[in-house]
Amino acid sequence: MKKNQIKVKSVTYQGNKHFKAGQLNKIIVLRPSTWISPVYFNAELFQSDLAGIPQFYQQNGYLEARLTDYNVTIDSSKKSVKVSFTINEGELTRIEGISFLDNAVIGDQDIQKIISVKEGNAFKSREIENSTLAILRKYAEIGYLDTDINPDIRINSQSHSVLIDFIINEKNQYHIGNITINGLEKTKPAILLRELNFNAGEIINYSKLLQSQRQLYLTGLFQSVFIRPITTETNLPDTKDILIEAKEKTYGEFNVSVGSGTVEKLRGKTEILYTNLRGTGQKIGLTTKLSYVSQGINRGIEASFTEPWTFHTRWRTDLTSTWEYLNEPGYNLERLGGQVAVGRKFLNRSSSTISYRYENNQLSQIKIADIEETMESDIRALKLSLVFDNRDNLFNTSKGSYIEFSNEIAGSFMSGTNSFFRSNLRLKQFFSTEKGTVLGSFMDLGWIDAAKGFSAIPLNERFYAGGPNALRAFDYQLAGPVDADRTPSGGRYQFVWNVIELRQPVYKSFGLETFIDLGNVWDKPQDVAISDIRHSVGLGIRYNSPIGLARLDYAVNFSPRPGEAGAKLYFSMAQAF
Repeated sequence: MKKNQIKVKSVTYQGNKHFKAGQLNKIIVLRPSTWISPVYFNAELFQSDLAGIPQFYQQNGYLEARLTDYNVTIDSSKKSVKVSFTINEGELTRIEGISFLDNAVIGDQDIQKIISVKEGNAFKSREIENSTLAILRKYAEIGYLDTDINPDIRINSQSHSVLIDFIINEKNQYHIGNITINGLEKTKPAILLRELNFNAGEIINYSKLLQSQRQLYLTGLFQSVFIRPITTETNLPDTKDILIEAKEKTYGEFNVSVGSGTVEKLRGKTEILYTNLRGTGQKIGLTTKLSYVSQGINRGIEASFTEPWTFHTRWRTDLTSTWEYLNEPGYNLERLGGQVAVGRKFLNRSSSTISYRYENNQLSQIKIADIEETMESDIRALKLSLVFDNRDNLFNTSKGSYIEFSNEIAGSFMSGTNSFFRSNLRLKQFFSTEKGTVLGSFMDLGWIDAAKGFSAIPLNERFYAGGPNALRAFDYQLAGPVDADRTPSGGRYQFVWNVIELRQPVYKSFGLETFIDLGNVWDKPQDVAISDIRHSVGLGIRYNSPIGLARLDYAVNFSPRPGEAGAKLYFSMAQAF
């Protein structure tokens, strides 16, 4: 406790029939202290709370609300204070009627559909403001950029009702004149212009300006982008020019990252990137990876090239060339190959990608019983993926959905040493509450099969379960099929479900988490059964560090089988999903 300061111990309310104490505590500054966040009494801030409580009521339709009394009780011996408020809420004022005046371009019914204020609802000043902005946006989408709206509000204190007239001055409709770009140094103007979804001569649609601004930012070429209509001396009365102000990024990057975890004891990565080759928006990169695991040292190198507009269309092409050496629990893998992927976005949040994979794989030191110690696996595969993604943040999601469905065929007419077919369905869903709590769920379904049977599916192409991201009560890859020595052998059917993950912020960058995982991997169809689904329940600690999210998860296996532990502790970086 700070010297000579008095901690707020409790805050109570009397007369609050329509808002609970918890709701009122959110709007005051001197709210009750917690063991993590102490709050100290301050006379000036208390005066702010005295004004803030009636203001909150009035903003929510209780126009006559007032504080009739308050009490501050100080306990000098404990250096604490108890605060109480007595509230007279008064009657709720409702909206009796809504009218729109002087609107010729957009009809009353169309306006009524887009505003939140409705007849019979409580009169809330914020909803009047939001409705005014909604009408202005509607006009701005059809070129009426200078429209003025003045809500005329008439309050009848006797009947506790209001009449609202939205007085609309529509003014002129504008078309696009010239498009001017400022701030480009290395990027060619055509690279910027191709991202716009508006053209000169069109009616100005303010939503399209904002969408184009977002698209330009998402290219990764710009540090900031602002698009706005301007008036110049050469403009006709019904035209405005569009000014695009862009600030370019530093296109050359050299990144070094290090991390650690339970599976990867120590890992490091270096990246050399150039994200605007010759000012065309093309990207090239070289990445090296090194990590230490229980079985040895994993290492790899990858070269990449990206063309965001293939043959001047919105189709994106990614080329990668990879060499890596991996030490897995059941085998070692040396992979040399590459991939060509062509895809594009559609319907704003959706995308489709078709890719071709060419790999020469050498498996060695195979530890699984009844399989030779070395094996070659040359993969030639085509894959089609469909994705819907409206998450608010890819790395630390708080709301949104992710759906991915993919099908891959290997071998067959493309030659290669192995022929198989694989399907995957991945579903993620996130919800958030006002208190910052995030509820997440992730389901991963997979199926792989080969005409020559399960043994023809390479070990590195099979499904595995168990580890820091799913079924966290099990050792890495050991939740599914194993041989007599408990070496993971993989399976052809996968069902893994992070049923629920509840993420709760606690203090500053720290948070807690509870989770339930279930699922399994099977190699034979007759083994797939509800009774064989494995379960994992646990708790976790989260820390949002400057270099990324770190997490420590403790999970319990309530039905351990021979050789399995009853619980597992994992430390890793980034969210589980």
